[in-house]
This record gives sequence, structure tokens and C-alpha cells, in this order.
Amino acid sequence: MKFLLIGVLIAAVAIVECSHTFMGMSVQRELVYKKTVKYGSRIFQKRVETLNVTIPYNQYRRYIQGILAYDLTKSGASVNVTAGGLGFNFVNLRMKSDRGKDLRYEIYIYA
Repeated sequence: MKFLLIGVLIAAVAIVECSHTFMGMSVQRELVYKKTVKYGSRIFQKRVETLNVTIPYNQYRRYIQGILAYDLTKSGASVNVTAGGLGFNFVNLRMKSDRGKDLRYEIYIYA
């Protein structure tokens, strides 16, 4: 019985693990930034790149409400927010590829 429970937990973790990043809300929000980020691979190394996005502050005081980073390679790549993000008018994203793989992401920011 214990082995069955452990097997189910491992299967659930394996199914949930993905390299897409979703933060905040994108439903009924305006898309204010979209970019396809593409970097080549490095042999036996992980590629680390940063993306800095600032939304202009205007009379409407728009702030970031949602961030979507969609991995186009479907690998073990990851995206982390290092500064700003939800509730701010800027965000700094740190993207890291899988070892020896390309780094390709679709970045969407909603306000």
C-alpha cells in the first residue's frame, strides 16, 4: 500500500512539472507586451539570459496584472522574476535553458 501511494505521488509530480510560467491574471486584461525570445544553445552549458520590460507610466497608472512565459522548446528551461512583476510597471525576467538546448520563449505581459 505504501509503494502504491508513493508511486501515485511521483506520477502526479511528473505530470504537473512543466516549463511554462503563469503569474497573475490575463482574463479580460489588455496585452501590452509580446515578444519571442530566441537564443542558440551552448554545448554542455546552460544558457542564462535576462529580459527587462518597462510599461510606460501614463495618466491611467497602468501596472502589470499578468505575466505568461510559454516555453516553445518544451524542455527543462525555466523563467524567474528577479525584480518588479505583478503590481509594478516593470519586470525583470531571468531565463535559463536546459543543458545544451536552445532557449525559446513567448513572453506575454498584461496590464
